[in-house]
Amino acid sequence: EVSEVTEAPAAKSVVGIIYPPPEVRNIVDKTANFVARNGPEFEVRIRHNEQSNPKFNFLTAGDPYHAYYQHKVKEIREGRGGPEPTLASTPKPGFAGKQAAAPAPIVETVAPKEPPPEWEFTANPPSISAQDLDIVRLTAQFVARNGRQFLTNLAAKEQFNYQFDFLRPQHSLFHYFTKLVEQYTKILLGPQDVVDKLKTDVGKNTPVLDRVQKRVDWLKYQERQQKQREEALDRERMAFASIDWHDFVVVETITFTDEEQNDLPPPLTVEQLGSRVLAEQRAKKMREEGISEVEMEVEADKGEAMEEEEEEEEDQGDAMDMDEDEEMEE
Repeated sequence: EVSEVTEAPAAKSVVGIIYPPPEVRNIVDKTANFVARNGPEFEVRIRHNEQSNPKFNFLTAGDPYHAYYQHKVKEIREGRGGPEPTLASTPKPGFAGKQAAAPAPIVETVAPKEPPPEWEFTANPPSISAQDLDIVRLTAQFVARNGRQFLTNLAAKEQFNYQFDFLRPQHSLFHYFTKLVEQYTKILLGPQDVVDKLKTDVGKNTPVLDRVQKRVDWLKYQERQQKQREEALDRERMAFASIDWHDFVVVETITFTDEEQNDLPPPLTVEQLGSRVLAEQRAKKMREEGISEVEMEVEADKGEAMEEEEEEEEDQGDAMDMDEDEEMEE
């Protein structure tokens, strides 16, 4: 007998809709939320402002994720904007009734204090033929073994040979050739510190693994920082696009003469104007939370008073120094 297990109906994927990957779905969901609250005009502004941004291609009708975007906007307007099912949450056949394992908690690692040292023995080869690459490498080995005098004699001997044009400082491969010479010199005529470091690492995996772990932590830290910067830029772009630039009232028209135009500041750009509007909105929110302008003015007055007192003390000190100099001269 096969026992049937009745479970609560889970969220089902809609047939005919292509669900975007998580990194794209996050942008689509946020945009759909804004459009559902602010209306189609907001979608038009985003499409106009982000027409060159590939992250917002889902706003066009021919994009594969446009259907998911329309479906999400409709759900949010109807009050059904819950989380969409993912591949990880889809139950597999034969595992009905079993509780899914809880995801492992994300542990925040400590940010590295300084970047790892640069690679000493790594040089990306240029896009040249295998024969030319072998000539560059073999020449670098001979120069590392025989010294700079060998390089000077070789450059004079092969000055008309096109295969040795990389010996000229203005050639595009000269930097790569010089780096190879430095690396081969460290290997063939290794400095004492490099030799001591290699002797320490022989037979001991701990120092090597520690350096590998530090480099991995640094790369992960850089990826997290880059992701945070991109998310902050997306939030700023969405807030900037939510401003209705056509909602304004002409209060007064001021006419400037030709003589007055010389003293005017340069006009603001659209980005500067948007940043100023966002700053005013943040200041308004702070005032609503209880931070009054009077307290801010009092703090500003205190700061100005302290600066004036410091200036007076400096003036008095300068006057005393001048008096002492005059007395010494007398």
